[in-house]
Amino acid sequence: MQEDDINFQQEQVHDILFSREIGWQDIIYDLINTEQLDPWNINLIILTDKYLEKIENIEETDFFVSSKVLLAAALLLRIKSEVLLNKYIKSIDEILFGKKEEKKHVLERIELDEEIPELIPKSPMPRFRKVTLKELIESLNKAIITENRRIKKTIINKNALRESSISLPKRKYSIKDKINEIYKALYTHLNEEEIEKIMFSEFVKGEKEERIASFSSLLHLENQNKIWLHQPDHFGEIHIWLKHVYLKNNPDPLAELKNKEELIEKNK
Repeated sequence: MQEDDINFQQEQVHDILFSREIGWQDIIYDLINTEQLDPWNINLIILTDKYLEKIENIEETDFFVSSKVLLAAALLLRIKSEVLLNKYIKSIDEILFGKKEEKKHVLERIELDEEIPELIPKSPMPRFRKVTLKELIESLNKAIITENRRIKKTIINKNALRESSISLPKRKYSIKDKINEIYKALYTHLNEEEIEKIMFSEFVKGEKEERIASFSSLLHLENQNKIWLHQPDHFGEIHIWLKHVYLKNNPDPLAELKNKEELIEKNK
């Protein structure tokens, strides 16, 4: 390795370690100076190629390249491809953000009695328009800000969807049929075993989906006043009763509330 190359790499390392973080604007300004590019008429093809070379040099020294620097490289490549395909450039903003839709006007047909003269365009075909450094920096900065907002919005929406989503088993049965099935099985089991109640864990077997479906049916049955679900302890076992059996063997749990309502009605 030549001495000049060693000194160049040492200067790069020194600049990265002891100066502020290098941004995409810094790279472009540096290239304008080192490549002696005209800031009032930038050769975008040369600038893009040198920009990519600069990034490769930074990566080869195992230093971190920010996402904005890489995004600016992608935007420059888009502009370069437009220039190479069309040989001219109308507007950088048009390349980066798309062409704005113009209002369509209704054309009226005009009939002439005389022969229509041949129309010769006075202006030449579009040529490569001059691009200034200020215009390039402003357009790239606007595009980077827009893209960062889009990415941030996408991430927020995905996080919100993931946090709010609940994975429930797909229903492959009729709720009405399931409720009738559970009630019939419960009624038959309690009568055949001649017992007053049964534990949920004993009555409901099977996979997770089956237990969820059965518990949902039991809640519907309780709402229909056919059964009574009793859980003596928090997070403890659930006791399943036929409602008339539970009320026969236990005091009415709503009696106290009913008495308070009656007192309130009397005192009105």
